[in-house]
Amino acid sequence: MSASNRTVTIDGIGPVQVSFSDTGSGQPVLLLHGGAGPSSVRQFAELLAADARVIVPVHPGFDGTPRPLQLASVRALADVYVQLIRDLGLTDVCVIGNSVGGWIAAEIAVAESAVPDKRVTSAVLVDAAGLQLDGAPVPDVSQLTPAQIAQLSYFRPESYTVDPATLTDEQRAARGANFAALAVYGGSAMADRTLLDRLPAISIPVLVVWGEADRMIPVEHGRAYAKAIPGARLTLIQHAGHLPQLEAPAELRSAIAEFTASSGQRQTVSVVGPQAGDIALTGPVRLRILEDGSTTAHRLGIAEIAIAPHTAGPPQHRHSLHDEGFYVVAGTAQFTVGDQTYVADQGTLVMVPPGAPHTFANTTDQPVVLLNTFTPDLYVQYFRDLHAMVTAGHAVTPQAIEDVMARYGTEPSTEYAD
Repeated sequence: MSASNRTVTIDGIGPVQVSFSDTGSGQPVLLLHGGAGPSSVRQFAELLAADARVIVPVHPGFDGTPRPLQLASVRALADVYVQLIRDLGLTDVCVIGNSVGGWIAAEIAVAESAVPDKRVTSAVLVDAAGLQLDGAPVPDVSQLTPAQIAQLSYFRPESYTVDPATLTDEQRAARGANFAALAVYGGSAMADRTLLDRLPAISIPVLVVWGEADRMIPVEHGRAYAKAIPGARLTLIQHAGHLPQLEAPAELRSAIAEFTASSGQRQTVSVVGPQAGDIALTGPVRLRILEDGSTTAHRLGIAEIAIAPHTAGPPQHRHSLHDEGFYVVAGTAQFTVGDQTYVADQGTLVMVPPGAPHTFANTTDQPVVLLNTFTPDLYVQYFRDLHAMVTAGHAVTPQAIEDVMARYGTEPSTEYAD
């Protein structure tokens, strides 16, 4: 991931310095953060970068970046990013925004729909701010404590509440500056009264995604966005609040992938030969990625696992975000689920639902080959992350492995999840 600065010039505002990260390759994605700052989309950017070029700008004024006094509205910020896209020479851009970032994405979609040389061809609004609806008000975050913000923002607030006493002076200053910039752009209402009437002018495909547990910006706003934008559809994510990219990254990524695949991008058939695929693990347990989800709109990932004789697998663990399957292609594998052990001969299928502890091993004198499936494909990236750690020379300690597992809803355990 590279960090860059670019100065764009906007009529009526002048030069604006934009800091952004740029990672991955493929279709360009402009990923716009909300009031929680760029850290709230950083890990999700890494997920998207598996098959896209992901550009994450820092809204001027956030994270200590400069903001010209004239840059004082979401519409003006949208103009900045429209110009940044052109200055970078990008085409066929998908803009994805969360919260105020979703509001910016909506403004970009309106602006790009009005020009002949469209650079933005699709947009995803994730729990977007921007609408003023009678009966579904948005609270003034400047009047809320961190605990209150967490209660309104998350399906599981206890996992994301920040104790202000644990913050450093630098972190408190950064949070204060972020809230100040957010107030300038969105005001206390976090809305533009004219936006709802301008949405019907959007002519590019739009997906609206909402966390069902969002109490910061109620789902009524998502329904209003989807109703006003021609052809837009609304996808609800059950176990997520205002920031699905943090609480349900797999579901959000799958929704985006399905939308992108149905928005005119033709998928090609994938044929992976016996010597092809990415080798993510080597040694007594060898893992070859056969399908990373790019062909299946991230609904399915597939790997081949070859296990040497008398080799143990990983410690027991459980997943919360995906199902996992194991088909025994050759040999006899041993599966352990909690305190139960199963012998799986060639031709056996073992399916592991979310929350079930499990591991595998080869206790025989012959090699074992397993076909490993992930639905959705999220966990494929876990193996790629491990491979990246090894090739970068980092120590692959048990704690380091647990940290990577946690990114993908996985934890060591010998017990079923509650």
